Amino acid sequence: MSFPPRSSTGTDFPLEALKVHGPNYLKHALTSCTDPLKAIEEFQVTNGILLPSLRPMLPLLDLHGVRRLDFHMSVVEELREKLISHINDIGKQEGKERDQKLRELLVKSFPVIRVKAMRPIVMTILKNISQIEDSYLKVLVRDKELYLDTDTEVKRQIWKDNQSLFGDEVSPLLSQYISEKENVLFDHTNLSTQFFGPSPKVGLTYS
Repeated sequence: MSFPPRSSTGTDFPLEALKVHGPNYLKHALTSCTDPLKAIEEFQVTNGILLPSLRPMLPLLDLHGVRRLDFHMSVVEELREKLISHINDIGKQEGKERDQKLRELLVKSFPVIRVKAMRPIVMTILKNISQIEDSYLKVLVRDKELYLDTDTEVKRQIWKDNQSLFGDEVSPLLSQYISEKENVLFDHTNLSTQFFGPSPKVGLTYS
C-alpha cells in the first residue's frame, strides 16, 4: 500500500496547535514593533521555561557558552522520559479512570505528533490504549513516517482494516524466513553428500 502525501495544515509549526507562538508570530512581532530587541526578549520570556528559580541561571549558562537550544533540549529530553514513565504507569492501572486519563492525554498531545521530540510521548499514549479511535489511526496510516514509528501494538489495530499494510509488513519477514530455511537445507544437502559420498583418495606411502 502506498502512502499519500501529507496534507498541509496551513502551518509549518505544529506547536501552534497548542497555542505556542512560532516563527510566524515572531516575524509579525518584529515587523510591527518599534523595538526589535525588546520584542525578541518578550518572545524568549513568553516561550521559555516558566520557572522563576531557573531564570537567574540563564546568564550563567550564556557565560559558559551553553546555547539556549542545547539547554532547552536537555530539559525536554529529561521531562519526556519522566512523562513516558508516568504514562506507562497509568497504562498498568485498571478501570474506566485509566482509559479516561489516557484519552484526555491523547487529545491534548496528538496535535504535536509530527514534532519528533514530542512524538515518543504520543506513541506511548497510543500504545497503552486498547481501542484507538479511527480518526487517530487514519492519521498514522496516511503518513509513512508516523506509521513507521508506530509500535506493533498500535499497528495491529491498523491492520484490522488495512490488510495490505499487514501484507507489506509480513512479506519481508516471510521472505527472510524462507531464504534462511533454504540455506539450511542447502547446507544440510552438502553435508549429507559429503558424508555419504566416497572418501577422497589418499596416496599410499611405502617405507
